[in-house]
Amino acid sequence: MGVLLTDSVRPPAEAGQTAGPSLAYYQAFWTDGVTFSIFLSTVWISVLVTVACVVLGYPVALFMRRAGPRMRIVLLALVVSPLLTSVIVRNVAWLLVLGHEGLINTTLRALGIIDQPLPLLYNTFGVVVGVTHVYLSFVVLPLFASLLAIDPSLEENAASLGASPWRVFAHVTLPLSLPGLVAGVTLVFILSMGIYLTPVIMGGSFVTTLAMTITDLVRNQYDWARAAAFSVMLLAFIGAVLVLSYAATRQLTKARGKEAAL
Repeated sequence: MGVLLTDSVRPPAEAGQTAGPSLAYYQAFWTDGVTFSIFLSTVWISVLVTVACVVLGYPVALFMRRAGPRMRIVLLALVVSPLLTSVIVRNVAWLLVLGHEGLINTTLRALGIIDQPLPLLYNTFGVVVGVTHVYLSFVVLPLFASLLAIDPSLEENAASLGASPWRVFAHVTLPLSLPGLVAGVTLVFILSMGIYLTPVIMGGSFVTTLAMTITDLVRNQYDWARAAAFSVMLLAFIGAVLVLSYAATRQLTKARGKEAAL
């Protein structure tokens, strides 16, 4: 971190060797007309991945909680399996599924549902699918642990008092599972802010993330100072997200403490 901070304030070459520390690269992050847009695009992709993981992961975690031991092991293996495969292999598999001549487009055209292949690759959708596939487990596992900690008698008592299954879920299960949900959302969002290889493969040249920009600055342009400044900005943003997540967790803990005291 010290090296990053030191390099990030190195003066631009045009300022001369005798110039003092400079914040020019931090200023460029906001004003060069490109980097901030790429940062916003990265945030947007991270939000989409996080929402997709929650929408897909919550039902899976609920099902795992209610399933028997054998089914739990099977589901756990399915959820964790993307983490056990190479990122290259995983993304190539998605190319075969989502490509113009891939499994989905070929099947839909054979069924007469579409005439032209759907644009499922080399755009934000393809990147979100590829990243969601591997990060789903980071939502499912904390949620599953949080759901397992809920005393089933609380839901049974609510149901016995006439609450519908939806009301039991909305007023008992969901609030009590929020700590696990917050942990999962935080993990997925932060990890998504640093995605590099999946956007390169699934997004082609049509999707650019901040991690790709930083890598290009280091590997192709040898602009270490600018890359260091952009990395510090990314880390600062992630730090702010962690602070918000910590504050949300504290509020949830306090709220549960007050409810338990009543």
